[in-house]
Amino acid sequence: MTKIYTFICLIIRVYSGYLIYMQGYEKLTGGFSLQGLTQVIAHNQDSPMWYKWFFEHIIAPYTTLWEWVIPLGEIFLGLALIIGFLEYYAALFGIFIMINYILADMIFKYPLQLVGFILIVLNIRSLRKLSASAIVKKFMKKEAG
Repeated sequence: MTKIYTFICLIIRVYSGYLIYMQGYEKLTGGFSLQGLTQVIAHNQDSPMWYKWFFEHIIAPYTTLWEWVIPLGEIFLGLALIIGFLEYYAALFGIFIMINYILADMIFKYPLQLVGFILIVLNIRSLRKLSASAIVKKFMKKEAG
């Protein structure tokens, strides 16, 4: 049963990584822009006031920078989850991204992805058995020992 559970957790990790990787890739190659989003969030009734302020004063003045940071961050996050390198931190970052998308009232599939990232964080011990980090650690023990 433990092996099946670990395998299911692995599928969730790899699939979550694939989804966020593809979102970043599509943004990077598809002409992603934050220009129109600033006004949408400013007039959105569902976003909290503090988030509107944050978006207007922190994100909007530097849209060119964020238009690169967001897709590249999603791509690296996806790769980290797929290969299992720093997967705990990648999943935490994924939770942060999904909460930001939900606060911006971009619901789509993000709540489901948020659940996937939370499951990764909660099951990190099982997932570490099947990760690049575990392989490197095992190799380092052989070399040292």
